[in-house]
Amino acid sequence: MNIKGALKVILGIALLIAIVGFLVQFLWNHLMPELFNLPFITIWQALGLLLLSKILFSGGGHLKNKWKGAWSENMRSKLESMTPEEKERCRLQWEKRCGQWKKED
Repeated sequence: MNIKGALKVILGIALLIAIVGFLVQFLWNHLMPELFNLPFITIWQALGLLLLSKILFSGGGHLKNKWKGAWSENMRSKLESMTPEEKERCRLQWEKRCGQWKKED
């Protein structure tokens, strides 16, 4: 890709971010103050809200899945190496800490 092509891509991404930011700001400033008595926001706050919602609702994407897979694999290997008595003791501690979850029939 040449310099002009790269510049067009960068400007296109910046324009898209600005448009989405203005859209969020517009919707927020026309809905939230009247509905929930919240303050008006700036474009930078709207972009911050977008970033925060991406972090909170996407859950970290690839890194989260990688960590979750490693954690579950580690727990699986620990459980496989436990005796039945150790498994029962672990289950009772888990219930004590987290409550008992039963599947409803």
